[in-house]
Amino acid sequence: MSEGLMKMAEGYEMIAAGIRQMISEGRRLPDAAGEVTEKKEAAEAESPKGKEKDEPQIDRKTVRAFLTEKSRAGKTSEVKNLITEFGYSKLSDVPDEKLGALYQKAQAL
Repeated sequence: MSEGLMKMAEGYEMIAAGIRQMISEGRRLPDAAGEVTEKKEAAEAESPKGKEKDEPQIDRKTVRAFLTEKSRAGKTSEVKNLITEFGYSKLSDVPDEKLGALYQKAQAL
C-alpha cells in the first residue's frame, strides 16, 4: 500500500512541476471550457511593434560558464540557492527570458 501512495505522490509532484513551469513561461492553465490562452501572445499583441527590449539577451552558455566558475570558487551552495530562488532545481530548467536576471544576481555572489 505504501508503494502505491509513493507512486501517487510522485505523480502529484510531476504535475505540480509542470504547472510551475507553465506559469514561469507565462502560460495559463486551462479554463473551465478547456481552452488555454497564452499570456505571451496577448502581451505581444498589445505592445507596439518594433519596440526592442531594454536588456541584452544573455545566452545559457555564458551563464553556465559563470556559475561553474563561482561553484569552483567554493560557492556551490550559493549558486544552487540562487537557482532555487528563481523557482527551479537546475540551470537547464530556467527559461531563456530569466537568464539575464539570474546572471545579474549571480554577479553579486
